[in-house]
Amino acid sequence: MLVSDLRHFLDLPDDTPAPARRLAEQLHDIVRSATARAPGAGWASALPCLRRPGNRRCPGRILVRRTRPLVPITWACTTCGDAGSVSGWQDTLYDLSHVPTLSPGGSAKDLSISDDAVSSLRETMLLDADCERVVYGARTDRGHVVLTATDEQLEELLGYLAAEANHATNRRRRQRLDAAYDELSNGSRRPVGPAAASPDSSGATRGLAPAASARSTPATTGLPELEVAQVQRWCAARVPERAGHQVRVEGQPATRHITIVERRAPWRDDTGPDWTSFPIARLRYAKSTRTWTLYWRDRNLRFHLYDRLPPSPHVDDLLTEIDRDPTSIFWG
Repeated sequence: MLVSDLRHFLDLPDDTPAPARRLAEQLHDIVRSATARAPGAGWASALPCLRRPGNRRCPGRILVRRTRPLVPITWACTTCGDAGSVSGWQDTLYDLSHVPTLSPGGSAKDLSISDDAVSSLRETMLLDADCERVVYGARTDRGHVVLTATDEQLEELLGYLAAEANHATNRRRRQRLDAAYDELSNGSRRPVGPAAASPDSSGATRGLAPAASARSTPATTGLPELEVAQVQRWCAARVPERAGHQVRVEGQPATRHITIVERRAPWRDDTGPDWTSFPIARLRYAKSTRTWTLYWRDRNLRFHLYDRLPPSPHVDDLLTEIDRDPTSIFWG
């Protein structure tokens, strides 16, 4: 049994050996999954076992258990018996237990998705903490991966997949993101019944019509148009006109949020003609309360709630705070 303290697996140096880095990533994911649901009985997550007994991949899933809010998390493989416990996880970036649930958007439903689709969702860099709870809360039931989400949360996930696919430079990764988008879009039309739909070898779900490509289907935005335009004007004013050929600040609207990104022109000939994009902040809109909430981005490009400013009905308040940047968390 592996007894670990997550604090020893944070901020690893660049020269950390690959096996230690893989172990750290596994422990990070175990903590996310265990804290994505309320404390109680253990449950089978969608996380795969990383062991390779006999040089063959273990087909098992990781059972996670967090009996009370502040106790160590225990985990075990459903097949090979690999097991362990994780302490020191509280209040780390991987602790999702304190993430507020924003704008429920209706009752949640269960969707059956493939391993490839849930893996693509876990690898999506632009997820905020609320959507991370949905992705890492996926469970395994009778051999199927089941994702529980509201319609609004599904729209958010589809928007993230589309944005990630649009910016992916690796062709294989873009194809995986497109396939996950298609599968999630199809699955959102029909909840899991007594017999979950089974994915075929291509990753699509049998019996459902194919959806459009993530790259060609923009996410439908439910944001107030006037405030979106206000954010766009603020972004345009951040950079002097004389520097517009080198750097830009843009607001990228999605279903329920606007991501503010800094874009820069290629600085070397061998980097290609595409501009690079780097996220600065995220403004999330809650339709039920008509308020905006500010999120900051960590060094791993994950978004977290900015707790120095309460939700506000005025997007101006969030833009002013980004301008002030009292902790240098946005602009550095």
